[in-house]
Amino acid sequence: MLRNLCMFTYMALKQPENRRRAILEAGLAVLREEGLGGFTQPNVAAKAGLRQGNLTYYFATRTDLLAAVARAAVDLQLGAVRTLLKSAESLKAATAAIGAAVVRHENSRVFVALNQAADQEPALQALFNELLEGFVQAIADFLKRMNLASTQSHVDLLHAVFVGLSVIDLATSRKNGGARALAALKTVLRLLSIHEASTKES
Repeated sequence: MLRNLCMFTYMALKQPENRRRAILEAGLAVLREEGLGGFTQPNVAAKAGLRQGNLTYYFATRTDLLAAVARAAVDLQLGAVRTLLKSAESLKAATAAIGAAVVRHENSRVFVALNQAADQEPALQALFNELLEGFVQAIADFLKRMNLASTQSHVDLLHAVFVGLSVIDLATSRKNGGARALAALKTVLRLLSIHEASTKES
């Protein structure tokens, strides 16, 4: 029985869909760890535990592979952002959650890699724009839930602060980066709250 189970598991891993999923997971891991510079077919194949010939059977070129991994990355990034912003019950909780996300370099590295890829590969621009549009919509929904104005300028401001803090922390790895990011986020959200209050009074 055990031998049959092991054989079943072995055969399942050999299935094309499982192998394709393993390649995509390996590609995401490479982006998280090394960014776009380390995203090569040999690196992804090694991470997936495959020969490069096996990888190119599923994704003939680096561009094909990058497009598939970018699709998976966009879905994951958008899902994470929506979950983070929807789960926050207060501005204080949201500030803490966003501050923690800012210093998660693996996510920032994927975002930067997608940005670079969109710049280098025109075919990926639509995917990157989808990520940005989804991110912006999640921020707008969050501001409405917090009873703050979700004007284009407010959404753009919070978006720019989040992305800017994430990229700065990724590039510098400051020891106090988390605290500085949290302080900046508190300031921005406090200013938005003050603006909303003054608008209602006038």
